[in-house]
Amino acid sequence: MQQSANDTHCSNGTATPSAWIEVPHFDWEPLLAAGAPGVRLRKGQTLFSQGQAVQHVYVVEQGRVRLMLLSAAGHEKHLAIVGTRGMVGECSAFLDGRHSMTAMASSDVLVRQIGRQQLRDAMERDPGCLRQVLWLANMKLRIIANQNLLLSQATAAQRVLHHLVQLADTYGQAVDGGTLIGVAFTHQEMANITGLSRVMVSNVLIALHEQGLIGKSKLHCVIRDMQALRRRAAGS
Repeated sequence: MQQSANDTHCSNGTATPSAWIEVPHFDWEPLLAAGAPGVRLRKGQTLFSQGQAVQHVYVVEQGRVRLMLLSAAGHEKHLAIVGTRGMVGECSAFLDGRHSMTAMASSDVLVRQIGRQQLRDAMERDPGCLRQVLWLANMKLRIIANQNLLLSQATAAQRVLHHLVQLADTYGQAVDGGTLIGVAFTHQEMANITGLSRVMVSNVLIALHEQGLIGKSKLHCVIRDMQALRRRAAGS
């Protein structure tokens, strides 16, 4: 099993990983070999719902799936956005047999559908599969803990700043003039994760751009001054 960039980074001690989970080097072939039909969803379609019986888990082949909690009143709290070679549904596959969250397509997606027992069998016979599932479950736990802290203590601008810092720490690539975030994200995705409106997120990003702290390179965000961004995220 190869390590992903995200895995390598977090093994070096990062306590606050990005809420965007991309693990393109994860190898699921021992799991998929037993049969895993493809399922396509359009943006906004639901893959599974909170409280629904767990029959399958899913490996994301293309696009992104966002994970969220729904209150009894219908309010949404977004937890993470899972992309290439990530898995969704595994966190509830070993408890009471009910999904603890809702998974919805953040873009047009292609996922591979894997039976619940099929996952368990693969984890028992393949140490690499077991490590990957445990890594993803632990990563989501860290993300949820950090999300809870941000939503309870950080200002609107600080939430955006924190996620930019986390994205740069996890997926950053050194380029002329700064650090390019290797994962392209939309303003709507950032709004979902931060619990803010898309307009508010756009206003924060525009202000950061005007202040020379961030820039753009095609579809990707470039951090121009990482230290200044960290200070602003910390409220100093």
